[in-house]
Amino acid sequence: MGSSKEGEVAAAAHQAELGSIDTNTKEGQQKPAEKALTKREIQGWLAYSAAAEPYSVVGVSALLPIILEALASKHGYKNSDRSIPCDTKEVDYQCDVQVGSMWLDTASFSLYCVSVSVLLQALVFISTGAHADHGKNRKAFLMMWAVIGSIATALFAAIRSASLFWLAGVLVMISNVAFGASWVQYYAFIPAMARVHEDVIEARQQAEAGTSTWEHFEEMRDRIANTLSTHSMGVGYAAGVILLIIAAGITLALGKSTYGMQLGVALSGLWWFIVSVTFVLKYMPSLPGEPLGQNVNLLAYSWVRLYKTLRSARSLVETFKFLVAWFILSDGYSTIISLAIFMGKKKFLMDDVELMIGAIAVPFSAMIGSYLWLLIQRRFGLSSKSMVLAISSAYVLVPIYALVGFSDVFGLVHKIEVWPVLVYFGLMLGAIQSYCRVLFGALVPKGHESEFFSLYGITDKSSSWLGPLITGAIIAHNDTRYGFIFPLCMMVAPLFIIAWIDVDKGIRDAERFAQDHSDSKDGL
Repeated sequence: MGSSKEGEVAAAAHQAELGSIDTNTKEGQQKPAEKALTKREIQGWLAYSAAAEPYSVVGVSALLPIILEALASKHGYKNSDRSIPCDTKEVDYQCDVQVGSMWLDTASFSLYCVSVSVLLQALVFISTGAHADHGKNRKAFLMMWAVIGSIATALFAAIRSASLFWLAGVLVMISNVAFGASWVQYYAFIPAMARVHEDVIEARQQAEAGTSTWEHFEEMRDRIANTLSTHSMGVGYAAGVILLIIAAGITLALGKSTYGMQLGVALSGLWWFIVSVTFVLKYMPSLPGEPLGQNVNLLAYSWVRLYKTLRSARSLVETFKFLVAWFILSDGYSTIISLAIFMGKKKFLMDDVELMIGAIAVPFSAMIGSYLWLLIQRRFGLSSKSMVLAISSAYVLVPIYALVGFSDVFGLVHKIEVWPVLVYFGLMLGAIQSYCRVLFGALVPKGHESEFFSLYGITDKSSSWLGPLITGAIIAHNDTRYGFIFPLCMMVAPLFIIAWIDVDKGIRDAERFAQDHSDSKDGL
């Protein structure tokens, strides 16, 4: 009898979380049937990944750091004598550039720009996160940031003088903030879209009718969320590789000039803008949330909402466990690839063409890896949590392989080893990102998706300084290979935290949180 009662409570919690029952309606009165996503709406959502991901692949990962350093150096002076212009043809040249009253190392100029943009991202994420969960704001915010970011990126074509290096830095900060802010909203669509996918709606209806189980419903929701996430990774990386190849062609055609790289970046911005304001704007679903109150302070709302959420963190222990793991994990794998590229450039003296090939190999293999891991998941019936553990464990082999190189036999000892390491790394890059955002999405309360994915984005960005800082200090006085010790620890530690997460409990906690923390109940 008690077991039956528990089953009824669990079913009611599921239904309330999914919105199939309106507890404010009269007995017997049903809400209108949910409208399932159309294929065109799914394509519209996927199109944004194809639109925006090339900015990351072409700009952030490949060309923008080189462009900023080159422009700053051309306008800089030797750090040993600031009356002598910087000679970029010298081997291991070291130059400074004046920014206001400060002198900055030209090699560090891009790092400063990225650091400022990360701080601005945190402010933007918090200020708009919870606000985007209401009405049609999520899509509206995504489109707003897409337009701002794409225009800022396209304006790189207008920088024709090295004296405008500062403008390039400003454009990087604007585009990086806009890209990150739009991506937060994009991620927040995954759990919301999975809930209204036709297969998930059918599984829920079967569970409500007693012809199937709620476990089957949850498995279907997880399967659809992973399928959507994987497809978005696939089309995004495919578009990124194509745009990067075109950008490389432009750069080579213009004699490997800095302006050729700028045109490549500008092209990714133009592509971002065109696809966003045409296909994405027209077909991407809005999936509106509850309307925002009339007397709400728009500037303070998201901050107050976040404050109340953090005060209730004890009711979402599993969700915040994952955020701690993601803080460590995201910094770990990004530090690994940075060290591998650094070794290729400094130890093996890889030229620009070889580095460009590496820049293409990583997203290309990431595209393949996204689907490869999805096939593995379906073949063995694994959960998102199991996939995150499996892929993270596979990542651990990269720093271990590099540390084996102390034997001088193999382990990034020869230049040719760099290529398979980059491909291996890429095979897991898209998959780990995809499964992590799906797993986190399952632990997010309904109606709070943008708010929590803002925390997800902040957690990711806020740790990005840690790996470079510590590994930089390690390799400053030691062999570069010692730098892999830190990311090895950063990849192992999250395995224990993620294994400790009780996903089922996290889902139930999220359902209760959604019911107990509406704006009206929280006094907002």
